Amino acid sequence: VDWILFIIVAITVLYLFIFALGAMFGRKEQIPVSTKKHRILVLFPCYKEDKVIENTINSFFEQDYPRNEYDIAVISDHMSEITNFKLAQYPIILLTPNFEKSSKANSLNYAMQHIPYKKYDIVVILDADNLVEKDFLQHINDVYAAGSKAIQAHRISKNRNTYTAILDALSEEVNNSIFRAGHVNLGFSSGLIGSGMAMDYRWFKEHIGQVSTAGEDKEFEALLMEDRIYIEYLNNVYVYDEKVQKKEVFNRQRRRWMAAQVNSLGS
Repeated sequence: VDWILFIIVAITVLYLFIFALGAMFGRKEQIPVSTKKHRILVLFPCYKEDKVIENTINSFFEQDYPRNEYDIAVISDHMSEITNFKLAQYPIILLTPNFEKSSKANSLNYAMQHIPYKKYDIVVILDADNLVEKDFLQHINDVYAAGSKAIQAHRISKNRNTYTAILDALSEEVNNSIFRAGHVNLGFSSGLIGSGMAMDYRWFKEHIGQVSTAGEDKEFEALLMEDRIYIEYLNNVYVYDEKVQKKEVFNRQRRRWMAAQVNSLGS
């Protein structure tokens, strides 16, 4: 029994060690600037994010990318009428579903079913509190033009104001090093992380109906792997993400993620 347990633990440790080592040998990201501007749909699934979403949308309008080449869609799930009224004043697509059971997967499915048809090339998924640099969409466009159909940007903490937020930020960077930078440096697909993701629009629209759990990023990974689509990781393209500030929230978040992993494995 001891040897069986040792071998199981040793395999896990060896896996983490190999990819942690791989993360130390960074690649030079030399992606040529594309002259073609692809049409991009940016999705913001929002669940009770009244406090942050308006600031996020205002910030996103500062993109250097041509405004007529991207649309923003906010899926407003259980946000107030006042928030929805304010959002309706912006040149965005505003969707207001009324889910009995809210989840990001449900919001993304709803968006694909209700957004008016337009010819998009890329879909980008961001959280309501995510902020990006002005050249974010340009980088996504360039990498897509170079042949990547699935992309994960480098999600990084935008706040470190409590010990819990610092712990959350450190945890994020460990995962970025092992499961994203380490993977791609050694020739494997990057892991996805739920936001800061971009995919080929047609592929996304065809497969989103198969995504249903709270671990939608793991489901996307499995579906992309089945179709032999490589996930690129952009280590130098940042998505600034709000980190949890209270240990109770941190613990609930981790329990939810663990449950999502089990559900994804079962499906």
